[in-house]
Amino acid sequence: MTQTAFQGSFFQQIGEFSQILDVLQLLPGAMFMIKDLESRYVYMSLPSRRAIHRESPEDVIGKTDFDLFPKMIAESFRQNDLLVFLHGKPLVNEVHLTCFFSQSPLWSFSSKYPVRGRGGEVIGLVILNEPYDHVMGKQAELNRLIPAIDHVTRHYSEPITIHDLSGLCNMSESHFMRVFKQRLNMTAYAFVEQVRLFQAMESLKHSGARITQIALDCGFYDHSAFVKRFKKFTGTTPLRFRQNYQSQFNSNQALILPKINKLDKNPY
Repeated sequence: MTQTAFQGSFFQQIGEFSQILDVLQLLPGAMFMIKDLESRYVYMSLPSRRAIHRESPEDVIGKTDFDLFPKMIAESFRQNDLLVFLHGKPLVNEVHLTCFFSQSPLWSFSSKYPVRGRGGEVIGLVILNEPYDHVMGKQAELNRLIPAIDHVTRHYSEPITIHDLSGLCNMSESHFMRVFKQRLNMTAYAFVEQVRLFQAMESLKHSGARITQIALDCGFYDHSAFVKRFKKFTGTTPLRFRQNYQSQFNSNQALILPKINKLDKNPY
């Protein structure tokens, strides 16, 4: 099935397309996406694609989070999707960190709303991602975590302790860990590791450095432990990850390069 046919088949099931537009207008300028019941992307706006370095719609339509994100991240997204599909109720303002896909930290509040077919059944969902700075005044406790988040994203290669992070936020260690878990749906330890693993992924894709050196540069001082954590996070080893990326990049280059001028005229 072509991507156009895939999208058309989905939208034909919707009773009133205006329901999607009504939801999207709740947050002007927000990034948004639409998925079907199998969590395949039916639509992804240009700002959303750019946040994950996917300029063309062809790079995302019909794909799932497992095609676009590390295994552990994709699994968490899928679990949230299933909650919406099962209960038919929205999940509102969950915190997602997309600093890993850009040069500077970028926070988003992510909300998922069910999309219903003509018979009232849930057939997919709409995802709205609103940049954190658009709603900064609404989450006081989350604001207090910014110094710790900023420190981790800038100093991930160095030793990082809960004592240091809680001190930056003027909280006790126990209160800091509790607030962090409540607001980000992960522990501070998991967040530090996630930042380091995302940085390792970027280095594997865009540098020729030895894997042992990349591990050290990203704050992993035990190579075997790094390989084990990387495989759990992405579903593959660092070496295989690099080989797969290079193979895909070379294949894409062969297909895209002859069409660059045409794509530049229509970035959408």
